[in-house]
Amino acid sequence: MGAGVLLLALSGIGLLRPVESVSFTVFAPLENGLRSLARPIADIVANYGDLRDLTLENERLRTENERLSAENARLREEATRREELERLLETKNALQDQQFLAARIIARDTTNLRQVVAINRGREDGIRTGMPVVTQGSALVGTVSKVGPDHAWVTLITDVDSAVSSQLSESRAQGVVAGTYSRRLAMEFVDQNATVREGDTVVTSGVGGGYPPGLVIGRVTGVGTNRQDLFRSVTVEPLASLSKLETVLVMTSFAPLRLSAP
Repeated sequence: MGAGVLLLALSGIGLLRPVESVSFTVFAPLENGLRSLARPIADIVANYGDLRDLTLENERLRTENERLSAENARLREEATRREELERLLETKNALQDQQFLAARIIARDTTNLRQVVAINRGREDGIRTGMPVVTQGSALVGTVSKVGPDHAWVTLITDVDSAVSSQLSESRAQGVVAGTYSRRLAMEFVDQNATVREGDTVVTSGVGGGYPPGLVIGRVTGVGTNRQDLFRSVTVEPLASLSKLETVLVMTSFAPLRLSAP
């Protein structure tokens, strides 16, 4: 206690000022250093907080994006399903007054030059040339091209001599679907300004009287974009699996028109 009283007395008369000055001189740099060291640490803590907030925000946005993507996929699926139902209804309306005769495929001649199959129904069964042939699901297969007493030959839509008046279900653009040597279908004479997209459905138009309207031919798989051409180049994939057909339906009640030249 005596020492404390002594220091207090010395401080009161100013004798400790040199000591205080020396103490400040010695410890001030240390204090400043500690402050300088503490500032980056504080910045790191603050940056960590910001980084954590950004991580949480990114996670929230990722979750929201996944939700929106799933919702978008669901809506697309519903739209596709609705379009399929509309096309089925269109086909049903086109076929509701038709009569069919089931036939079995008994022979094939499917080279690059010819695409024909033989069925076990013929003249004795009421089969006539020009009758359309479809699958069980009403997809167009071809047309009866030659008839014998107990069998008939069907020219497939992929044959190079096949030509079907057609239109796009979506835009109603008109054209002619023809077979090619590559066993694919080409939709020809489509107006250059017509709206054509991959995935569009191609159906018979009924123009010319060779087929009833509304029979599904296939889907668009390629669209040419050369604006210098007079018509668009459109590639179509048949809806019917022509190489795997075992049974077909002949539209016996449909009589194709034989239009005379104008």
